[in-house]
Amino acid sequence: MKYTSFSNGGSSSIAARTELPPQQHNSIESIFASPDLLVVILRLLVDDDFLPILSSFSLVSKNFHRASHCDQLWREVCYQRWKSKFGFYSRWENALADYCHSREDQNGPTKQQSRDKSESTTDFWKSRYFFEERDAARHLILAEELETLVFDFRFWIGQPTVADGRIVVKSGLLESASKEVRFSKPRQVSEISEEQDFSGPIWSARGNLIGHPCKEPGIEWFLDEELGIVQWGFVPNLWPQGHVQRLHNWGWQIQNPNVVLRSIDPTSLAKTLRVGADWDETNMDEIETECSRSGGKIDIANSSMWKDLLDTLENIPLRNTPSVNGFRVTADIPRAFVDQYE
Repeated sequence: MKYTSFSNGGSSSIAARTELPPQQHNSIESIFASPDLLVVILRLLVDDDFLPILSSFSLVSKNFHRASHCDQLWREVCYQRWKSKFGFYSRWENALADYCHSREDQNGPTKQQSRDKSESTTDFWKSRYFFEERDAARHLILAEELETLVFDFRFWIGQPTVADGRIVVKSGLLESASKEVRFSKPRQVSEISEEQDFSGPIWSARGNLIGHPCKEPGIEWFLDEELGIVQWGFVPNLWPQGHVQRLHNWGWQIQNPNVVLRSIDPTSLAKTLRVGADWDETNMDEIETECSRSGGKIDIANSSMWKDLLDTLENIPLRNTPSVNGFRVTADIPRAFVDQYE
């Protein structure tokens, strides 16, 4: 320990400054000199908003830069980023399968092939991270992808109730009208017989809509892939066009002035099992067991799925409605609906 004296206004005092013992000082230096140890530490700090921190971290030194590009660290970054997003289980499972495939036959017939394979594997998770980010920014959906989704179907406007002599229409978002809506059997428009007389927009694909609350057969759907428009109904009388949107959680939403549909994530069980970034295909038995117990169906269409809309409900007067007991009829409507359709 070293002591340094200084004078202040004629009086002297002693300030002490401690120095680490040589062994401890060398231990800390060895940690910062080892990218592998840095990676171990950083993996404990990774969360959903870790990327900006990682970018700054990589500028500290060469070892920090090397650690920030470690594939195992990026695996943790991927997991933390994806675990709260729609389709986590299938996304993680597919990434693991591709990762294992990229590691196969690394000892190729030539050194160059082995080197190329190794380099492609080293940055696999970083590349996968940005691939998924680009895909999440996509706002147009293909017919083949639309067919794989199951939607929770809800009306904007619910049933009227009487409160203090007033008629108040509750929000239809409080209750699901159907949790099994599917856009099934997509067909390209070119495959549809000209004998089926249907005049209207030029659609990319059409198919059968099942699970609609009206429970009547014969409902068809039509998709414009370039404009992101879906319309359904009984040909030729279709209900209003629905617009496809990508949600913040990477799920899908289709809405028109009457209803709003949100895709249900059938694979959220993986999140409830609290698996970590070290989870691999060996955990599949656990997932399949839990799926069997639930009958293969996992219902997560609850209030949290609609929280962003429910939190913005406002009680506003409805247009073109008569007064009752001197009061206008009002409805609980989310801000998103008011901004677009009122």
